[in-house]
Amino acid sequence: KIRGDNGHHVVESAFKAFSRALRNLLDGTTTTGEESANFKAIWGVTSDSYRQSLELNRKASISRKTKETSIDVMLELDWMHSGVAVSTGLPTLDKVFTKLAQEANMSLSVKCAGDTWVDDHHTTEDVGIAIGQCLNKALGTKGGLNRMWCARASSGKATVEVTMDLSNRPCLTHNLALASNTGGEEYVGGEGCDLSLEMLEHALDSLVMNGQMTVHIVQVKEGTKVLDTALATAAAFGQALKLCLAVDPRRAGKTA
Repeated sequence: KIRGDNGHHVVESAFKAFSRALRNLLDGTTTTGEESANFKAIWGVTSDSYRQSLELNRKASISRKTKETSIDVMLELDWMHSGVAVSTGLPTLDKVFTKLAQEANMSLSVKCAGDTWVDDHHTTEDVGIAIGQCLNKALGTKGGLNRMWCARASSGKATVEVTMDLSNRPCLTHNLALASNTGGEEYVGGEGCDLSLEMLEHALDSLVMNGQMTVHIVQVKEGTKVLDTALATAAAFGQALKLCLAVDPRRAGKTA
């Protein structure tokens, strides 16, 4: 604990993280062992968790208009049965949110018309806000959900780990090498691309704050390109979200 942080939440989260690790130990599963028989039995496509998750029919849509942007988002937590189509006017941002949705196994449609002739700020922020609000709306009370998970993913030479809690206490922390990236890049995807480095962080922050989740992102290994770090982050985020969204039948609908 660093003095000045909320001591109550630090202690509470630490004990909850310990209890989840203990539960995985008792279940004979790990956060990286999705191919194991125990994992498939508890969380796989033939499990009670999978069946009950689909039975909830969780979906939401949002239309959000400001002076700078007009956004329509439709989201379904249905194991991507309706596909993923993201069109924000910023191709790099499209890649990030597409990767996140695919790894989370959720259907996502995003259409945005924004003032990209000015810069990437309003579109990036407002798309993150709209997706986060839509996700939070689809989740409802979050009763009975697994709620917490940790995932690690790689893209190129970049490796990123994401720890997530659907906590209703939004917070984002990370150590991603963005402005300090070793290649000296100023844009995600290289010079002349459409998404500036600070906007990647802004997109994540907008999503987390409006999705009402606690997310800790650790850059395990920096990529040679910032785009690789961004896609590794999106993949790990999506994988963690997929298991947080899953129904845990042992909770009998109760909020963790």
